[in-house]
Amino acid sequence: MKNSFFMQKNLFLMTLISSILICLSSSSFLMMWMSMEINLFSMVPLISVNQKIFSEKSTMMYFLVQSISSSIIIISVSLNLKMMSGILITLIFMAIFLKLGVFPFHFWMISMLEGLEWNLAFMMMTLQKIIPISVLMLFIHQKLIITFCLLNSFIVAMSGISMFSMRKILGFSSINHLSMMLIALILSKKVFKMYFLIYTFMTFSATKTMKVLNMNFLFQTMTTFKLNKTNNLVNLILFMSMAGIPPLLGFMPKMMTIMMMLKSNMSITVLMILIFNTLSTFFYLRISMNNILMNLNTKKNFKTMKKLKFPLYLIFSPIYLTIL
Repeated sequence: MKNSFFMQKNLFLMTLISSILICLSSSSFLMMWMSMEINLFSMVPLISVNQKIFSEKSTMMYFLVQSISSSIIIISVSLNLKMMSGILITLIFMAIFLKLGVFPFHFWMISMLEGLEWNLAFMMMTLQKIIPISVLMLFIHQKLIITFCLLNSFIVAMSGISMFSMRKILGFSSINHLSMMLIALILSKKVFKMYFLIYTFMTFSATKTMKVLNMNFLFQTMTTFKLNKTNNLVNLILFMSMAGIPPLLGFMPKMMTIMMMLKSNMSITVLMILIFNTLSTFFYLRISMNNILMNLNTKKNFKTMKKLKFPLYLIFSPIYLTIL
């Protein structure tokens, strides 16, 4: 029974990867759209076999969003062949942004990630973005993409600050990186490919760490890394790299994207992107720095807590919690 289950899961996974390869190797829009549909019907069973509580909600949400956006794309393209209209091109962009989970269509992505296991969350944040971005290359509109990327970075920076679920935090991080990747796509495809590969590696490392250590919420990082200094250091380097702190790996693609933007005389856009990315750095600081500070405090207070009698500690504990 288990062997047949794993065989079916591997079969759907191979179908998903083959649909991505078909899209990348095809020059026809119809073949790209067909690969998009194959990708949809191979991803839905992978989500549905997940044993988490919210897997049914995630499956239905993913199917509805992807099917609606695919229908809008094929209808808009078929009408656009007869009459060139700015409204239809805008509809195509909206449908692709809906697939990618870009502002103002990012809510479904965040709520869906909450119901997935870490392996599927990694696939949603990386592999499932390849086909929509490949279709977006056929309809590049620089001003529209830059406008939505700026709005996307601002909304994500504001929304992600109040999140405590690790899946939601990484989801907002993925959407924030996506805005930088779309700007890199406009300016240089080589920079975009490098950015996407580095981002995929960092996301894989983050999701693998969360899965191995069984961390689902922010407060768990303070206890998980309390006694293991090696995990604490790895956690710090990993999330500082995702934040783009020099001289770590995540700094290089952001630096190259900003350099390409400066060469294209996009100084105002660069300034706004830097401000919004500085705000979004708070996501990673909460994950990586809080546990270090909490560990130092717990080590300092451990000896003094031993000296206190239990009734006295019990009386003053609400005061300590209020101060914290």
